Amino acid sequence: MTRSAQLLSAQANALDRALAMRFVREVHAGTISDQAYANYLHLEEGFVVTAARLHGFAAWDAPAWPAVRRNGVALHALVTEQAEYFRAARAGWPMPAKLGAAASQRAQRLSEFALDAARAGGYPAIMTVLFAAETLYLTWCTRARQAGSVPPGPVRDWVALHAAEPFRAGVAALAEQVDLIPPAVADAALAEWFGGMLEAEIAFHDAVFE
Repeated sequence: MTRSAQLLSAQANALDRALAMRFVREVHAGTISDQAYANYLHLEEGFVVTAARLHGFAAWDAPAWPAVRRNGVALHALVTEQAEYFRAARAGWPMPAKLGAAASQRAQRLSEFALDAARAGGYPAIMTVLFAAETLYLTWCTRARQAGSVPPGPVRDWVALHAAEPFRAGVAALAEQVDLIPPAVADAALAEWFGGMLEAEIAFHDAVFE
């Protein structure tokens, strides 16, 4: 079994908890409120900045040119395609975000966890936290696109983006990088990064309802 497969197996319960969070359920069912999604747009646009920083750091710290290139491509998508999505979605959404200080602080835990892990663990940590986050998104968005009642417009567009082949290929590339993490990096470290990222994702997405 590959190291990424072992990690997914060991963290199956954590992934199931994240897949069951309210935001995922309501987008899947088509019951997400305009206010909750407005809050999500605001918070997720902020996290895209963190994701861009992670991929930039990963490109600098990557062990070989193919990994440099993959992270550069991911960074480009964040600052172009995804940045445009948020610009258009927020401009056309019927209401602005309305978040209190406590909700914003709760959501900030996601960026704090990911960046702290990156500073402490370098390239292996970045690949692991991104693998956790993007596995979560690929899984729930694929399910929602195939069997959900996702509302049309920006919500459906966002789900489609994370269920499409380019995103799927990106998750597969992250899995390959996790497989290549040297044995000197302990399984316990990978579990801490992966599981911790999922817990932070739950806190982040729950914040849109506060």
